[in-house]
Amino acid sequence: MGDVHEDPLAELALRLDALRAQRGLTKAVLRLRAGLGKTVVSQALNGKVVPSVDTLGALAKALRTDVEPLLALRQAAVRAPQAQDFAGETVLGRLISDWDPLDLDVHPAAPAPSVAPATAYSPFGLPGYVHRPHDEDLARCVATAANGTSQLAVLIGSSSTGKTRACWEAIQPLAAAGWWLWRPFDLTRLEAALAENDQLGPRTVVWLNEAQHYLGAGHGFGERLSAALATLVSNPSRGPVLVLGTLWPEHSDRYMAVPYPGRADPHAQVRALIANRRINVPDKFDAAAMAAAQALADAGDQQLAAALERTPDGNLAQDLAGGPELLHRYHTAQPAARAVLQAAMDARRLGVGVRLPLAFLEGAAEDYLTDIEYDALPDDWFEEALADLARPVHGNLAPLRRIRTRNPRQAPGVISPVSANQKPGPVYRIADFLEQYGRHERKLLCPPPSFWHSAHDHITDSDELAQLAQEALHRYRLYWAFYLHRASGICGPTGGGTQTCVVRMRETAGDSAGVDALVHREADAGSVWALLWLAARRENAGERDTAEYYLKKAADSGHVGALVRLLALRTDAGDTHDTEILTRRVVDATGSPQDLLPSMFLRTKGDESKTLRCSEKLAPYMGYIWAAPQRRVTTKSAEDGTPTEIRMEFTIDGAPLITARNPWFDEDPEEAEHHARQAAEVSGDSDASIFLAHLRAKSGDLPEAEAFARRAAELGEPDTLVDLALWYSKSGEFEKSKELLREAISTGASDALVELADVLRQTGDEGSIEALVQQILRLRNASSYILLAHLRYRAGEVEEAQSFTRHAADAGAFPDTFFSDGVEPWLRNKAEPWLIDNMTTWWPYGLDPDGTPSMTW
Repeated sequence: MGDVHEDPLAELALRLDALRAQRGLTKAVLRLRAGLGKTVVSQALNGKVVPSVDTLGALAKALRTDVEPLLALRQAAVRAPQAQDFAGETVLGRLISDWDPLDLDVHPAAPAPSVAPATAYSPFGLPGYVHRPHDEDLARCVATAANGTSQLAVLIGSSSTGKTRACWEAIQPLAAAGWWLWRPFDLTRLEAALAENDQLGPRTVVWLNEAQHYLGAGHGFGERLSAALATLVSNPSRGPVLVLGTLWPEHSDRYMAVPYPGRADPHAQVRALIANRRINVPDKFDAAAMAAAQALADAGDQQLAAALERTPDGNLAQDLAGGPELLHRYHTAQPAARAVLQAAMDARRLGVGVRLPLAFLEGAAEDYLTDIEYDALPDDWFEEALADLARPVHGNLAPLRRIRTRNPRQAPGVISPVSANQKPGPVYRIADFLEQYGRHERKLLCPPPSFWHSAHDHITDSDELAQLAQEALHRYRLYWAFYLHRASGICGPTGGGTQTCVVRMRETAGDSAGVDALVHREADAGSVWALLWLAARRENAGERDTAEYYLKKAADSGHVGALVRLLALRTDAGDTHDTEILTRRVVDATGSPQDLLPSMFLRTKGDESKTLRCSEKLAPYMGYIWAAPQRRVTTKSAEDGTPTEIRMEFTIDGAPLITARNPWFDEDPEEAEHHARQAAEVSGDSDASIFLAHLRAKSGDLPEAEAFARRAAELGEPDTLVDLALWYSKSGEFEKSKELLREAISTGASDALVELADVLRQTGDEGSIEALVQQILRLRNASSYILLAHLRYRAGEVEEAQSFTRHAADAGAFPDTFFSDGVEPWLRNKAEPWLIDNMTTWWPYGLDPDGTPSMTW
């Protein structure tokens, strides 16, 4: 018979045809002797289909040969990849490897909301697959089929829990072995194929996704198909085949329900078919699966990373499957529904909680509509929009759904602090996927006027109002920053925070009279921040009595920081009686050591451990200066022994830490350098390396400055390379400066882009600047607008600089430190002076939500 062919199926066909020729039999006579059909014999002799065991037995008997060698070749063919071409019209399906899983109803995964494209973990752009316990059961079923025994499995799970994806992943070993897949779309075609041996070949996966369409078909079809499927998988002569189906639990429960005695049993065959072949797919990922998903996300799977951020509760499959449809619903929504969603997106990205009040959404949505869209709205437009957005997609996700408020659970006899008529109104929640999409897609936009008005009128949570006020400040919307923070009623350790920043910007703009009137009006209304503002101003002017008057009013309103400051002033004044009273009040409010409080404010040396405990207690009430992690207090005295100051050395784990933010550097540079070198060597402190780089550069030692700058960059401070580049530029070493700036850009120092443009302009390399502008534009973030504004301003293009600055404001580019000159003044120095000066000139009263300059208020 010759050597065994490399293709066992071809070798089997060759042997059968050779035996037929040796026996002098035509194919027609062979069919008659074997009792087989024409197509079955033809396929066995030409190697197009792996013949069944029964077919080989009948052929071996007709050819008077031993069947065992033929069965061995058949077994090898079952396990080897197929090379045959199913060109005949009677053969069903195509190679698994030729299928796109999306054509088999595997849900496309939600894209990662990132500027960069999501990493594709399959040829079809699906995210990485996380194996769960049901995958093990399915894998055993597939392995049994691969070894020659037909199998049937039905995955039971809710919508979008990963059933179809699990089936697709499970059959990949069969794809590598050359198996085929047939997805029947026509019930009569399926019934015929199951009845005829010559239509459904072995080594075929029968794909019955949403199996209720087959097993539950009416007019007896479902029962006949179930009986035929049972016959198929139990007949060795037709195998191996693998039948895979999916069902929702409600369909499975209906089929498995046993009817009452005497009543018809419409699903007897279905129940018998699936009873012991069901594999349950849980709705949620368990802890192990979540950990595996996180590992894939950490390895670069952006789709899984985004889903994990949205759904930490384990509903990953639903989120990934429902995301694309949610996105489609958003982009194709009617204008009113889309406006409501955009208002919800903006509320979440600006700090409002997940529970969005109905009244807020209705009021906020108006200005998201154009005039034409708004005029065309029906009277019940909002109700229609809510109904449309409540319709679910895959995984029972809806773009916007109502959240029900649970009744308070309290012990008997306890009176609820919220009476029945104080219950909050209806609240809604936007889908996590759309919320995350909005955070990315709308991050550069400022919400319209109706958003801020509605937030002020309908948001009641103090923290949410304070956060919105802060976001308004970041966008230079000073009016709304002021009044939203006022509505929050929150007053921090050093005052009103946001409101203080607003009046400071008004003051910087030269509106002293307006600020004075505004602050006095707020103080008269009892605003604590205004009282603290006036106290600070009067103290700085040397009017201590007036300062104490305002501090007393603030302290009587419950502000502990005002109480502590009042204690300091009374202690300095030597008022023993008031000091004792105030000390007891501060101790009660803060828990500080009573015996140390007065001495702290007198700046005398005391017990260092008590001083540390005391400062830690006071830190939440006194702002940054008291909040150092550890400190050593020493005393310098005048000739007469009067205490004059406290000097602090910050430490980390016992190692000295002196940084560029320490205000005592100028006193003793040599000692400062000594401690900084200790900090750099012992604790690897990046601030110490930055300080040393600056110190060496100031003394003209650029090589050593570069060494410390590079050490700081390695510790996560690439901006130090920018400083180094500027030092080289000042020394006329422009090429070295360019090299360092490009290195800084590659490590994430975006400010280096502007500095590089400046150096390019100094060296006459104007042609490279436009390429740099395009590089900045590709950043597509708030900082990029500031960079471009800076670039245009340096080039003398003031109008362009103003336009980019407005874009930066829309995007919320200005942090609190941009407006602050008290808490962390060194950070304000990083804000470009030209930017602050010009903004207060261009827009002295801030910007309106639409970007136009605000009028005086």
